[in-house]
Order: sequence, then C-alpha cells, then structure tokens
Amino acid sequence: MAGDGKRRIGLIGYGQIGTSLCENIQTHPDLGMELAFIYEKNPETASKVPSGLLIESMDDFARFKPDLVVEAAHPDAVRQFSEIVLRQNDLMIMSVSALVDTRLETAIRRVCQDHGTRLYIPHGAVLGLDGLKDGLSVWEQITITMKKNPKNLNFSAVPEIRSEEITEETVLYDGPTRGILPLYPKNVNSHATLALALLGMDRTRSVLVADPGLEESIIEIDASGGGNSIHIERRNPIKGVTGKLTILSVVESLRAIFGSEETIKIC
Repeated sequence: MAGDGKRRIGLIGYGQIGTSLCENIQTHPDLGMELAFIYEKNPETASKVPSGLLIESMDDFARFKPDLVVEAAHPDAVRQFSEIVLRQNDLMIMSVSALVDTRLETAIRRVCQDHGTRLYIPHGAVLGLDGLKDGLSVWEQITITMKKNPKNLNFSAVPEIRSEEITEETVLYDGPTRGILPLYPKNVNSHATLALALLGMDRTRSVLVADPGLEESIIEIDASGGGNSIHIERRNPIKGVTGKLTILSVVESLRAIFGSEETIKIC
C-alpha cells in the first residue's frame, strides 16, 4: 500500500476495460486507488498508455509494489501470467473464461494455497449473484442467456461464422457452459462467473443469441428447483464487446475485494 494509504493497482491489458479502469482510478481519488503499472504487449495500444506507467515485461512487476494486479486482456494472459503473479500478489481476472481449463484452475488454487494469495473474480454482468448463491441448495437448473447484435460479438475463435451473414435472430449456442467458453471467450465471461459461483460449468446451461436488430446487450438468468424459480434480466447499451454497466460493476468490485479470506472470491 502506498504511503498515502492508497491501494496500488497493476493492470494487464489496455483495451476497453483497461482504459476505462485507468480513467476511473485517475479521475476518482475517492476510490482510494492509484496505478502501479500497466502492461500492454500490443505496441500500438501501448503507445496510448499514460506516461510513466507502461512496463515492457511482467518478469519484475513486483518491484512496482502493487497491492492487486488486474488482468483485463485475454484468456491467454490468464494462462501466461496468473501463476507468476499469484506467487507474489493477489490477482483479479476479467477473462474468467480461461478457467474452462481445469488444469489451470487446479494450478491456480494450488499456487494460492502455497503462497497465501487470492484470485478474485468480479461479478461483472451477473446481477443478483448474491441472491442466487443464497439459494444454491435449491437450484436444480440454471440457464444464462445472452443476446447481442452480431457486430458486438467476437468471432475470432469461430471464423466459419461471419457476422455480416447473420440477418435475423440466430441461436449460436445452446448447451453446457463449458462448451461455449472456448468459442466466444471474450463475450461470455459472465457465463463462466455464474457457473463457477453456482452449479459448475457442466451443469449450467448457456445460450448465446445473435440478433442484428438489437441496439443493446441483454442478459437473462433463469434458476429453478424445488418449486422455486427466479428470473433476472439486464439490458444496457453496449460499445464493442463490453457494456458500460459491466465496467462500473468492476470498479465496485475493486472497492469490495480487500479483506476477503477465500482463495477464489466472486465479488
């Protein structure tokens, strides 16, 4: 922690989420945070990082004395840096879909236990998660449905699908959450978060719908069991692949994470 009591945040990735977090931290001193460093491997994007914050390698990130490192890049960054960071620091990841790899999840848990560190997962787009967790023993079925305009979906892992060829509402995926994560890793982190917090990736149902008529992002969560049911729906304007409400919720998660004693914490 800095001498003035501010939490020092290291940031991996300077895309939409990274730039928004940077802006929030720098323009809202009431958050009680300051940036320790920013790592961005793309040269063009790195050129936009505020002066004095860019580091060229994560090998010696610890010398910048972060209290928390935040990954806001890509599942590959979680695979590449999570264990390195967690040997010395707590880590918060945005690319939750990386945890579809059970070996990685196991390795992360082991490193956290061995080094006394924690992995934090922000609730992000999953509204009502606390209430859903309260009913965990009741739920028999949980479905998360995401509806987006295809221009706001990332198809890089499924190149056979061309967004411009989707001319009507189309179901792109309907099945276990574990199956959707490798296909749309930049879009379905909320699916991974919900599954990790509740029934698991194999028992949670994920549905992804592309609708060229949509000008907003829609996330619906349906849980049922034992005669009980709950429906949660969130709509918000979207820019790129990440909605504004998601970014705001991440900022709130940053304010809430310190002090938890769980190895992997949904916050």
